[in-house]
Amino acid sequence: MNFKQLQSFLVLCDELHYGRAANRLFITQPSLSQQIKQLESSLKIILFKRKGRGIELTKAGNILQQHATTIMLNLKSAESELRPYRHQQRDTISLGVSGSHLVLPIFKRFAERYPEISLNVKEFSSEGTIKRLNDNAIDIGIVYQKQLPPHLSSTLLFEDEIIAAIPFSHPLTKYQTLKPEHLNDQPVIILNDSLLLRNVITSELTKRKITPNIICELDNHYSCLEYAEAQIGIAFIMRSLFRSSPPKNVHLISLGIPAFFHPVILVHHRDLLLDEPTRYLLGQIKDFYTSE
Repeated sequence: MNFKQLQSFLVLCDELHYGRAANRLFITQPSLSQQIKQLESSLKIILFKRKGRGIELTKAGNILQQHATTIMLNLKSAESELRPYRHQQRDTISLGVSGSHLVLPIFKRFAERYPEISLNVKEFSSEGTIKRLNDNAIDIGIVYQKQLPPHLSSTLLFEDEIIAAIPFSHPLTKYQTLKPEHLNDQPVIILNDSLLLRNVITSELTKRKITPNIICELDNHYSCLEYAEAQIGIAFIMRSLFRSSPPKNVHLISLGIPAFFHPVILVHHRDLLLDEPTRYLLGQIKDFYTSE
């Protein structure tokens, strides 16, 4: 018993005439007769009997009609419920980001558009994100520029900058611009040394013979900012942290160091499955950053 047979059976139940039923189904009368015979054979019952020049349902046929009608209604209901999921070929999209703030503005918008899809965001170093893309452990990455394998597609989003977040209580807030040497012996909050940006900061300060007093080494930008807002010390963070919300209790100052400017790149496999939700997410990320 299959869907085509049940569909033909129900049309024949409605018409009780092989010729008219065949016309409705856009098939020949012999083809319809063959389908009904196959259905009767598979069920080992008689569904129709002759009545004058026409036909009528047997008792078994009436029972099957009730169940077949229910089956068809359930299938239509299922099709209706599944319609919003057309062109959707996944239920999770995983992102690796060098700072969760980079995808925060898009997260809520995507969740409202596709509530049935889990957007799984994890923070990694740029190197860690690239490795997980290579291992197919994540779908999309947002990283600070580094050399990329040829099988990854990349899009430049914007140029970010490492800046100093200085507590309002600190005397250096009197400066509109900050020279690197101002940081000598100052209490500094910085990312841990497993991260690309920490290595950039350390390298540039070492070149200038600057020795800050590193009092905290933390795993992410938000934690660094929280310590600066608590008036504990000067935090090195990315300017992009403030795209969505203004700073509190800190003064943001550029150090004017060329190496502190870093392109932010959207990356994914060239053969990434681009279903409708994934295309939407990529488009939202690109539009948010490139339209500014």
